[in-house]
Amino acid sequence: MKKVFSFYILLTVSSLFAQMNITLKSHINYMDFRGVMLNGIWGYTAPTGNEYAIVGTRSGVSIVSLADPENPVEVYWHQGLFTVWREVKIYGHYAYISTEAPSGLLIIDLSPLPNNPIVSEVHYTGPANNPWQSAHSLYIDEEEGYCYVFGANRGNGGAIILDIATDPMNPIEVGVFDNWYVHDGFARGNRLYLAHILNGFFSIVDVSDKSNPVLIATKNTPLNFTHNIWPSDDNQYLFTTDEVAGAFIAAYDISDPNNIVELDRIQSNPGLGIVPHNAHVLDDWLVTSYYTDGVLIHDISRPFNMIEVGNFDTSPLQNTNMQGCWGVFPYFPSGLIVASDMEQGLYVLQPDYKLAGYLEGNAYDAANGNPLGAVSVQIQGGNQTATSDLSGAYATGIANSGNYTVNFSKPTYFPQSHDIPLTEGVVSNFNVNLVQMPSFPLNVIVLEEGTNQAIFDAQVRLELPIYELNASTNGVGEAQFILHYEDDYTLTAGKWGYVTKCSDILLNEQTNTITIYLQKGWYDDFSFNFGWTTTSSASAGNWVRELPIASTSGSAPGADAPHDCGTIGFVTGNGNITQNFDEVKNGTVTLISPLFNLDGFSDPHVNYWTWFFNEHGSNPPDDTLHIFLSNGIETERIEYKAFPDSPQSQWVFSSIRVLDYLEPTANMQIFAKISDTPQASNITEAGFDYFSVSNSNTLHNEQISLTDIFVYPNPSKGLFILGNYNKHVEISISDIQGRTIQFHQNQEEIQLSEPSPGVYFVAFLSPIGQKIFKKIMIE
Repeated sequence: MKKVFSFYILLTVSSLFAQMNITLKSHINYMDFRGVMLNGIWGYTAPTGNEYAIVGTRSGVSIVSLADPENPVEVYWHQGLFTVWREVKIYGHYAYISTEAPSGLLIIDLSPLPNNPIVSEVHYTGPANNPWQSAHSLYIDEEEGYCYVFGANRGNGGAIILDIATDPMNPIEVGVFDNWYVHDGFARGNRLYLAHILNGFFSIVDVSDKSNPVLIATKNTPLNFTHNIWPSDDNQYLFTTDEVAGAFIAAYDISDPNNIVELDRIQSNPGLGIVPHNAHVLDDWLVTSYYTDGVLIHDISRPFNMIEVGNFDTSPLQNTNMQGCWGVFPYFPSGLIVASDMEQGLYVLQPDYKLAGYLEGNAYDAANGNPLGAVSVQIQGGNQTATSDLSGAYATGIANSGNYTVNFSKPTYFPQSHDIPLTEGVVSNFNVNLVQMPSFPLNVIVLEEGTNQAIFDAQVRLELPIYELNASTNGVGEAQFILHYEDDYTLTAGKWGYVTKCSDILLNEQTNTITIYLQKGWYDDFSFNFGWTTTSSASAGNWVRELPIASTSGSAPGADAPHDCGTIGFVTGNGNITQNFDEVKNGTVTLISPLFNLDGFSDPHVNYWTWFFNEHGSNPPDDTLHIFLSNGIETERIEYKAFPDSPQSQWVFSSIRVLDYLEPTANMQIFAKISDTPQASNITEAGFDYFSVSNSNTLHNEQISLTDIFVYPNPSKGLFILGNYNKHVEISISDIQGRTIQFHQNQEEIQLSEPSPGVYFVAFLSPIGQKIFKKIMIE
């Protein structure tokens, strides 16, 4: 029965899943076999040479003989408490299994294998005067005979150091490093390498004296969610993973702990957001369980140039969730790899370890020979893009030998393609000299609407999909740009105290000058940094001005508030599409506006959009978003959001009458404050965007009908009257080439300045983003 089962799986799996330099030997589907999902995995080689997979599952531990790799056989099953997390390591002929179920550290004596049944196992829960019941993971320094337990439910969940050499079935606690929670780690000799997932960094600790560990260094990882860590065999380099969507495997030079340098970072299938999990160094390779992308092998012989040289996709899924391949073990003497896929089961794989063909060189400006940074280098047929650094140096490569077309590109430079032969294990050097495109100047003038006064220090941005340019206006309201593309740009201009403007505009060599008129007013859609500040007493989740990233739970927004310029808003931390690692935690975070002056407003209203989410954990959830308003003398709460009475997981618009709460002054500020109480474990998220001040309640503006607006006479000599026009609607006029030539608001007629005969377009934009176009004719 086993032989038939394994052969059937071999045929179906190998025909479905992608693979490179890794072949399938056999597969056991544990959902069919035992009705359980898998988690951690490790391997054991008996003195007889027999190899075994020690397979963690959500309901226990399975020991599988690989005596015949094409027909794996379970030889022992330990029934345990249900848990999502089990991790396994080996010392001698003992298996040590950590779990987040309250059953301590399971120790199994494997010495009876293969001829006799396993009869000896114990559960260790720490010393009697300082016990613990669960732990997230562990590592064993087999040479030194110490087991390091991480994330136990004691203290901060740091590293507990156990002497297992003296009596492997009865560990002796000899030390603790408990500065921070430890998610995973690695130990070799007198060095302990720790991944602090909640803090976003790794640490290196001196454990020469196990009773007195000493911190040596720390360093943040690329996405600040440090999950897994592994040093090179010579302890000169270190590799980490961040367990979030779209994260990287990162490489570091740790030869000088006082100056740790990140050397390289790489993703599997860039752009798809796949989550990396556990990476392991094996000689010149890094073998990683990469969730829904399965098992990956990278050539790390040149750590500043990591290159994927093998893969086997264990999962039919391809998403940003933590599904698929949990763990991998590549250290059997036979060279076999075993991998645990949570849904699909155990895979026995045969790798063919290969070195990559390396392409390295420098990029220069052809005109002056200066180094060029930010040059993209892509080998055609590969899925990775390398980028030159500030010195112009780049490094990339590909798994298989051959002749490859390599594309070099950088904004404002003409792209180049070159055919370059690449050979496995060989470094090919190639320098490229890029030629810059011809340029043309553009002068943007920013004036105050109604007075035509120059606005000093207004921020101006020009954007294309491939790059953006930023400048500030000088004393006569001018911002100067050098452009290289004739294209449709997004032009945005703003300053605190004025209403930000944005529009799409065609720019070419004939454009020369554009004039933008900004209306005075208090407005911020966070296209620019106008000086909002933040305070925080929380351990995570402070307010940040960023492009929001959604979470699958719906707690964090996936975009800023609708209808404003740009895509930026303020959010608490920033979400991750797999989990809420940067939500507000254990404290209060407050967003504070710059001062604004309400003198001259007869009936001022503050308008803004908020996002609120507070669920899970304590019942009922008890965290609240408060909006406060201050006039410099007193502060009043003007709005609050609480579960379950407030809408969640959506942007909500508010227009609040100031006079209902306090007297308007020249020293107004608005505050957005949200907290997460330490007593609760709620998921707490908030957002704030699209702030403005108006002289009336603008909630009714959602009912503005743009279709009712009409323009007459049409054609005209240049003066147009607007019918059914609402003063809250903004107007922009562009010519037939798409160039915006005028902006207006609060005007019931349009006078075009010295217009040329022809077709023009008037765009009407409501406060909530409704937009229509009217065609007008100049005779």
